[in-house]
Amino acid sequence: MKVNYTGFQASEVSPYLEVHQALKAADHRNGKPDVLAYTSVARMNPYQALLYRSFPDHGFAVAPLLKPFELRDLMLHKSRASSITLHLHWVNWVLAGEPDAQRAQTKVSGILGRIDRFKQLGGKLVWTAHNVYPHDAAHLEAELALQQGIADRSDVIHTMAASTTAALAEYTNVDAQKVLVAPHPHYRGAYEDVTSRAEARAVLGIDDDETVFLVFGALKEYKGLLRTLEAFDQLLDQDPSGRYRLLVAGGADDHPDVQEFISRGLLHDRVLMEPSKIPGSKAQYFLRAADAGLVTYTRSLNSGAALLYQSFGLPVLATDTPVLRETLPPHTALFLDANAAVDEYAAQLKALRALARSTTQTDVLDGIAHLDPSAVSSTFAQDLRSRLGLRQH
Repeated sequence: MKVNYTGFQASEVSPYLEVHQALKAADHRNGKPDVLAYTSVARMNPYQALLYRSFPDHGFAVAPLLKPFELRDLMLHKSRASSITLHLHWVNWVLAGEPDAQRAQTKVSGILGRIDRFKQLGGKLVWTAHNVYPHDAAHLEAELALQQGIADRSDVIHTMAASTTAALAEYTNVDAQKVLVAPHPHYRGAYEDVTSRAEARAVLGIDDDETVFLVFGALKEYKGLLRTLEAFDQLLDQDPSGRYRLLVAGGADDHPDVQEFISRGLLHDRVLMEPSKIPGSKAQYFLRAADAGLVTYTRSLNSGAALLYQSFGLPVLATDTPVLRETLPPHTALFLDANAAVDEYAAQLKALRALARSTTQTDVLDGIAHLDPSAVSSTFAQDLRSRLGLRQH
């Protein structure tokens, strides 16, 4: 029999199959497992795998929900499970590609109705607040109505920092009694990491004496890419002997600002760019070649990229938000106001070079040691069981 990689591609019998397989693989020695089905499913980013790493040890059967509209099928397993919980992560799938504002509102009402029916049948709901609202929101009013509806219906609202609730307040009213804080785990060991700095630089064509600033991950307008390029150019003008390099890697969308950034970057002799999705095995070349990472977004809540940089021992320059201040160790990070002028941004880039030279990888890794994925996952699983009123495992 050929392996079919259940949970990686939806089939005709999804999501029944994924929950069935999760229950079969679960430990039943302490009774029926508690099913936790999560969506949307992100395979390129190992965040979810890290977050749920220890859940099986705490009585959960974790299953990907590849067809998120098919909530009713989750309850087909009610007799086989002690409980069934739906964990919503990013919810941009609800309105993705919808051009009409009125139809967007109808879709919001529809999915909230399905969630209501799921809960009426005994299901529990958890929502993780990843962003203040979806990055590519075309119908902001509808997206915020959806987000508020989910927050109102959630039994638990998972945030990655205590300051998230205040950051959301402008857009979504969150009941503080529902909030459960579980930090973003670091990525140490989640990506292939066998190459050296020298080999990585040789592969990419970067000299040993260059200071390399890295922008890694999806290239989106909200990441302020053009402002980053302008600040980098100003730094080159101010310090022409500095030997700086801007390294960019990640899949690009079709926003005009992103396309302009790519066009200018490809012609820039101090910018090295790979504007396409980077396989996990190749991420190490960009991360090991860099001296520091940039997460200077114009709109930001949490940042997996910041922790990815730090997981490879890199100091970062990040947008100055309460959540990122709470997340990043102060001795390994610098901060920049989201509305800072280009000259201030350039000055912080120069300061980042000094920080990179004075900070060791050990300094950075020690600062995120408390974000060990197994420990974060185990604590989250235990706390979630308690908050959902599940029997102790």
